[in-house]
Amino acid sequence: MLIDLHSHSILSDGTLPIDEMVAAADRHGYEAYAVTDHANGDDPHYLDVVTEVRRQVDALRTETSMRLFAGVELTDFEPELIPHVAEEVRRFGAQVVVVHGECPTLDVPPGTNAAAVRCDEVDILAHPGLLSERDADEATVRGVHLEISARQGHCWSNGHVYQTARKAGAFLLVDSDAHEEAGLLSVPKVHALIRGAGASDLSLNQIVNQTAPRLIARLARRYARAY
Repeated sequence: MLIDLHSHSILSDGTLPIDEMVAAADRHGYEAYAVTDHANGDDPHYLDVVTEVRRQVDALRTETSMRLFAGVELTDFEPELIPHVAEEVRRFGAQVVVVHGECPTLDVPPGTNAAAVRCDEVDILAHPGLLSERDADEATVRGVHLEISARQGHCWSNGHVYQTARKAGAFLLVDSDAHEEAGLLSVPKVHALIRGAGASDLSLNQIVNQTAPRLIARLARRYARAY
């Protein structure tokens, strides 16, 4: 199953409109897909991105057999604001809430990982970089999923994320963080990312065939009217 809950369109820093990204994901054989454009902490109009993603995704559902979700990636918010903003974007239509974690290639406010894994409204902590054991433990308690990233640069810490999450018993999933069609996932790419992070065949099977589908089922139940 190909499941990808982190990607971008021209509404933020992607290169394609939402309908073209959705069509590309369909061609790649996706089972479920989310558009999660950035809501930036330095943009006072970040909620406009959330509502527009939701509007376009809702309009496209009848054109695909994929389970399609409207989401958002909270980016560069001060950590103490994340709980409030996560609740706010839910009210404005975000079905998947991703937080831009403390990746190794960009300056992210320290404490972002900690705030994200302690927030009940967050589904995914994306590319969390040198994730601490304490934050991995909190992710386990809260059910926040930790991302193995396919994005260049963000993927540099995948091995650390995998080992730390595995020790804590936290949920892991693979996302593309695609900004264009070429960045989307394939089955061999997913397997390579998981095995490259140090996972066994057993862990690979758990991530691909249990954890990711279980999250999709949870989201589908939460937003049953969309399906």
